[in-house]
Amino acid sequence: MVDILLVEKPELVNEQISKLLQEKLMNRDTSDILIIEEDSLYSTKFILAFYNQNKYSVTFTNKGMLSNQGDSLLVAVKNAESYGLFQEDYHYKKINALLLSAKDSLTKKFDVEKLEHADLLLMDAFFTMAVHINKGRINSDSLTYEWKGEEFETNIVQLLNSVITQNNVRIAFDSLEPKNENYKSLKSLLKKFKDEFKDSNWDSIANRESDSTTFLARVKERLIKSHDYFDEYTGSDSIKLVKSIKNFQCKNNLTEDGKIGKLTFKALQRTKQDYINQILVNMERWRWTKRPTEKQYVWVNIPKFEMHVVEQDTIVMRSRVIIGAPDHQTPLLKSTIRYFLIYPYWTVPYSIATKEILPILKWDTTYLSRKNFELLDGHNKKVDASKINWKNYSTKYFPWKLRQGIGEKNSLGILKFNFENKYGVYMHDTDNRKLFNREMRAMSHGCCRLEKFMDFAQFLIRDDSIKYPLDSLISDISKETQKYVYIKKPIALYFSYFTAEVDTLGELHYFIDVYRRDEKMLKAMKRKN
Repeated sequence: MVDILLVEKPELVNEQISKLLQEKLMNRDTSDILIIEEDSLYSTKFILAFYNQNKYSVTFTNKGMLSNQGDSLLVAVKNAESYGLFQEDYHYKKINALLLSAKDSLTKKFDVEKLEHADLLLMDAFFTMAVHINKGRINSDSLTYEWKGEEFETNIVQLLNSVITQNNVRIAFDSLEPKNENYKSLKSLLKKFKDEFKDSNWDSIANRESDSTTFLARVKERLIKSHDYFDEYTGSDSIKLVKSIKNFQCKNNLTEDGKIGKLTFKALQRTKQDYINQILVNMERWRWTKRPTEKQYVWVNIPKFEMHVVEQDTIVMRSRVIIGAPDHQTPLLKSTIRYFLIYPYWTVPYSIATKEILPILKWDTTYLSRKNFELLDGHNKKVDASKINWKNYSTKYFPWKLRQGIGEKNSLGILKFNFENKYGVYMHDTDNRKLFNREMRAMSHGCCRLEKFMDFAQFLIRDDSIKYPLDSLISDISKETQKYVYIKKPIALYFSYFTAEVDTLGELHYFIDVYRRDEKMLKAMKRKN
């Protein structure tokens, strides 16, 4: 252990810090995790490599004072939220406390151990922030915190050497950010949002008193604070309020009816910080999500209940969709649509057959015939359902298959768009198209129901006008017989989950966190149970 911990002469401080660093780090195993000021430094491997290359010299302070590079880094850490991150992940308060107390105001002596700890924490802050900016902080599948330092492609130690030489912390961090426009737009709108509301705040409207005058006055006050109330609208106060509610609903992807229904009221309960957090978690998602490289692709955003067809970076088609209910979630995936099926059968999954249909059959034996279902045995041979005693079967024993016949009344509708995936989901039409008018469209068993199924089919066959023109599609549909249609140019398909989005006009829109993934992510990002 170094004997001298308190140093009076500034010119000796760097030398003593270097001795402490060398003693602590020189023979350290790279698989170890340093613990400084009770904080675990997950970037220990990078820290050891950097100090070894630089002969254990002090990096972010000079003669007991924060260097220019250290000051630039600490400012970046303080403003970590501008990158969608949290300053507490980068030891901000502890670094500040160490630097403020490192020099005794009476003796004027420097506590070099505190300065050593500050240097180590600052270095970990740089490496950790760099990794988080580039790779994210959360595992995309489990939504739990995960150290992704080993996935870093850039030579991060060399990057820090460059930062120290050129004092370009901000430029280095900016260079590591995702390059896609969605991330950039969210980052820009986050700054705009915080600037716009720096002097404004609002609490949740926790309860309501029907549509009383008092409640409506609270709604108006809430809309004023969030800049959603426009006094310049013409008409009476009630008309102005209705118009302002519609504006608020548009921003939150809700039905623009000017009424404070269940979902609108829920949106009004959200605080200013809730909106900021929603932007932060979606910036994190874009760190995991590679921008599609295909010139043409299909993009389904689950919380938005919408499908886009994108061509040359331009949206050429939109359609409302119905996605999986919270207990039957539509999975995130990437695949390719290679064909679609005209007049598909629907073979009922075992879980649906036993948990949902079997209980009906036990008291209504006509259900299968009324809904156009066929009963098949293990060899796919038809069985007379009227001769079956359904009380003999359960979720544990059900040796039958239920298959719904083709036609307009089939649950899959007229068209089914297939793509390879391990979840057994697909896109399809539906026999209940009025459901697309609902505000909350999370109601399927995991598949994606498509409102504009005919428009989509026409798009898919447009490059095959000789072999399979539109007339052929219309003719095949009119025949009401099953047919496979293989696409000349298969198209990439993405199922994604983003609850905040910037539109082409630069306006920020928020969507319902239908699977409560934001909530889980935020807990992980803040490392809370």
